[in-house]
Amino acid sequence: MMTSKGDPGRSEGHAHLIQSWRRLAVQLGPLVGDNGFCALFGRACRLVSPEFRWLAGTPPCKACDAQVNALDAMLASVAPEQAGAAHAALLRTFTELLASLIGQALATRLVDAALLDGKEQNPQEHK
Repeated sequence: MMTSKGDPGRSEGHAHLIQSWRRLAVQLGPLVGDNGFCALFGRACRLVSPEFRWLAGTPPCKACDAQVNALDAMLASVAPEQAGAAHAALLRTFTELLASLIGQALATRLVDAALLDGKEQNPQEHK
């Protein structure tokens, strides 16, 4: 989601980070629902916020899309290196929380599929 050409946080790498969260929300929707995704995401943000204080301001989640849009704005507000580090920590924590609910193998499979570029995966493979 590149809305501002001059904004240093809105690089192609940043767009890729956000797309992975969008795909993850879509994939998890049927499994845990919007409320489940929002709860996991909010908890992950709280757990990594001591290291990335700017994530502590994550607004309460009402819908997956709104939550991902909020993350998009937050990642765009920091340097690309910090955005990448926060994304990695957030994703790792989110995956650990998800694994505690549905098991490590399924959580890893879902997250890995979401991280792949849409061109690299066949949607039928993960049904």
